[in-house]
Amino acid sequence: MVVIDIGLAKTEKYASRESGDTVELVERPGGGFSLVMLDGQGSGKAAKTLSLLLSSKAVGLIKEGVRDGVVARATHDHLFAFRHGQVSATLDVLSVDLKTRTIVVTRNADAPMLLVDGDEVRVVPVDSGPIGRYQWTRPAVMQFPLRAGLLVVLFTDGIPASGRRAALPPLDFHELARSVSSVGMTAQAVAEAVLQVAIGRDQGRPGDDMAVVALAIREGEATTPIRRLHAQIPVM
Repeated sequence: MVVIDIGLAKTEKYASRESGDTVELVERPGGGFSLVMLDGQGSGKAAKTLSLLLSSKAVGLIKEGVRDGVVARATHDHLFAFRHGQVSATLDVLSVDLKTRTIVVTRNADAPMLLVDGDEVRVVPVDSGPIGRYQWTRPAVMQFPLRAGLLVVLFTDGIPASGRRAALPPLDFHELARSVSSVGMTAQAVAEAVLQVAIGRDQGRPGDDMAVVALAIREGEATTPIRRLHAQIPVM
């Protein structure tokens, strides 16, 4: 059997009370689950309200059995229709479909994706922009077989933007992917490692909201199939 390992780490912009990044985990009616990650334009309360509104739309469609590509288009259409191209957001849907035994990644994003498949380490560039700006925006969809040794890491634009305030060179995503692909690292450890790199580049004061989602597939022992979910949320 294989074990699906999920990790999430996020923080808000320095001195901001609200994060415009929203991440939700939802079970799929046909089997499996989806992680929905949204980054509303800007930061603070307005960005959070936007990302919550859009995540609610996307999650509702997924629960109704709508395919991920259609979910992304419908969420875009909803934003474009009511904000007339004046407001944008990024959307990532990372799904594990147990019926087809595949991982589906659907993206309208600004940041690249890190992909580790066994010994192969790749940085997958973005070929679709945010939702909400242009009427005919389409998502990019990728599909991978569900097999041990696969690691997918997605993040919002606060990660690649880190270090700009200090005039640091752009983040080396290939080196970052290699460093987090260490054998034995859990998905949660990977997500936290990526987040800490970005926070460090911003000298401990994040210049933007940041969210990291990691999905790892690894070999597991044939034991009682217990699903576990852990969350840790600091409150200031």
